[in-house]
Amino acid sequence: MNSTNNMNNTFDDRYDIIGDVHGYHIELQKLLLKLGYFIENGTWKHKKRKAIFIGDFINRGPNSRGVINIIRDMTTAGHALAILGNHEINAICYFSKDKDGFPIRVPGNNNKRLLDRFAGEYVGNNGALDKDIRWLRTLPLYLNLGQIRIVHAYWNDAHIAQLDKLYKNGKLKKSYLKSTIEPDSELYKAFTQTIKGIEFNMPKDLVLKDSNNIKRDNFRVKWWIKPNSCTFKELSYGNKFSLPNYTIPNELIEDFKVYTEDEPIVFIGHYCIGNGILIPTKNICCVDTCVANAGRLAAYRYNGENKLSMENFTFVSK
Repeated sequence: MNSTNNMNNTFDDRYDIIGDVHGYHIELQKLLLKLGYFIENGTWKHKKRKAIFIGDFINRGPNSRGVINIIRDMTTAGHALAILGNHEINAICYFSKDKDGFPIRVPGNNNKRLLDRFAGEYVGNNGALDKDIRWLRTLPLYLNLGQIRIVHAYWNDAHIAQLDKLYKNGKLKKSYLKSTIEPDSELYKAFTQTIKGIEFNMPKDLVLKDSNNIKRDNFRVKWWIKPNSCTFKELSYGNKFSLPNYTIPNELIEDFKVYTEDEPIVFIGHYCIGNGILIPTKNICCVDTCVANAGRLAAYRYNGENKLSMENFTFVSK
């Protein structure tokens, strides 16, 4: 896997963990300026800090290619670290071909529309799209920086240990990646839950639609509490629809490793929390404040502290 997972920290634990940018190029630049970054030799940098991008750089916003350019240049110059989110994985699988010349995976209709629009930013320069997809394949799925951990949606030590198998010479290998979309693969669960979190199925008689009027068959859950005896509402986290306040039937509860409060601080994105609870436990912090859905773009300024604080957040609105 990418050597950044065990890198020596030369910035004295001073990191700016930036939430899901989703193609909002202007907002990203405003946030970097607000955090004290500046452009030198064409690349954003900070004299005393390093940025960490938590995945989902692309899709939904107007300029995903511009966002990729900023993040790629910063990581290449050593001014930032970055991990993959589910939207980058969707792009890698859609635009990378298998040995028969077919996409590794064609996404569902909604994600396909997003990715086709993303590809439209490269019209007339398909070589640039291929180059960016190859660069995305060099990014890790997590970072373990000792006192803090960075992952897009869910941290499970056993899953993390398995993910390294997907990389060869510091790059996601396409043939390995294809195995992650097969439900009977040993890597499927580890891979899917790491980038998408823990999701429970809805009861067949419960019909719920999200803010885009799309029927939802499952919902995201809090993976830091035991699900038994919880109501749908109590266990829900980061869902764009309201869930009922009655107990989840046992047959819908899937076993998963609960992240306990004695484990290191972990930063996550993915959940589009908006104005909701961004620090749900003393060692979990979500930096995705839903810039793509009338929210804000966020960064958490980490300075080596043992206790997370809302005062360390910096926000930029659209």
